[in-house]
Amino acid sequence: MLTYRANHPRETSSVPKARRALFSFASACGFRDTSLSDVESAAGEALANAAEHGGREAPDGYDVSATFDGVRLVIDVEDHGRGFDGAAALNEAPPSVSGNRGFGIFLMHALMDEVAYSDRGSRIHLVKRLTFSR
Repeated sequence: MLTYRANHPRETSSVPKARRALFSFASACGFRDTSLSDVESAAGEALANAAEHGGREAPDGYDVSATFDGVRLVIDVEDHGRGFDGAAALNEAPPSVSGNRGFGIFLMHALMDEVAYSDRGSRIHLVKRLTFSR
């Protein structure tokens, strides 16, 4: 099993570095083309949400972990803020195309095979299965 772990400061400037690290990890796991782009985009949204909404009272930043078992890439992003109602957020209607915010959860759900929130919404769990072409 391949693993990746990191802690990043709760600053939006940390997101590109964290996103590149997850992109490299997913690439090393065999993800390519559209599936690699899906992972990069969904993880980027999760990272941006943790950096932006992770709670000003949380000096610990946010933690990122990823594992790959040969079939499933599992990414967990956990911030140390108060969280939110993740279940309600996943059940909301898609955001209005006229707006420029609010697409993160919708995109993660559309791009990944599984999306779940836990710990009062302060941890997001993303899963993408590697598909093999014949």
